[in-house]
Amino acid sequence: MPVTSLAHKEVAYSNLFSKLNPQTPKMVFDGKQVPPSVLPGFAKFQGMEKLSLIDCNLWSLEGMPRLPNLRVLMLGDNHLEDLSVIPACFPNLEKLSIVGNKLGHRDELEPLTRLPKLRALDVEGNDLCEIRGHDRWMVDTFPRVKQFIITAYDVDSDEDDNDDISWFLSDEAMDADNEEEDEGDAFEGPGESVPEVITID
Repeated sequence: MPVTSLAHKEVAYSNLFSKLNPQTPKMVFDGKQVPPSVLPGFAKFQGMEKLSLIDCNLWSLEGMPRLPNLRVLMLGDNHLEDLSVIPACFPNLEKLSIVGNKLGHRDELEPLTRLPKLRALDVEGNDLCEIRGHDRWMVDTFPRVKQFIITAYDVDSDEDDNDDISWFLSDEAMDADNEEEDEGDAFEGPGESVPEVITID
């Protein structure tokens, strides 16, 4: 299978985003590489409430827009160390999973104390969890948080989410766009339309 260039990935996301309703309530990109240049594109989706970016090779959240309606954010298995943009970008966040990242110091979690609605926070799998007294420190630092383990069930999966949306970020789609960029809709993919709930399998 040919290696898909960064430029092709950026084009694929741009085409996908252009087809989606700004009020799309949920997006799941788990396991798909999300280039940094793609993050500002989420600004279109001001109605989004749930976003899952698990294992997306994210090293930074720089460039993320403000999404005031986002309630659930899944960022597990990336390479994040700096969470400072989260309160400004997602002021109404209620559930946040950052398991398996590169957080090694307690002060790296300090920005999250400025999330007044945060009720669930999962940081397992980070080096800071090995610091003595970690569990007690979490409870004391985040007194409003009632849940310190978040599962996949917190990003609900509805039965009608099964459409083959993965095609839009596949090598096939990217190659098609590269070959037919002058012919208009190179991303027509399976089905007649992109559903309002986006799951990239």
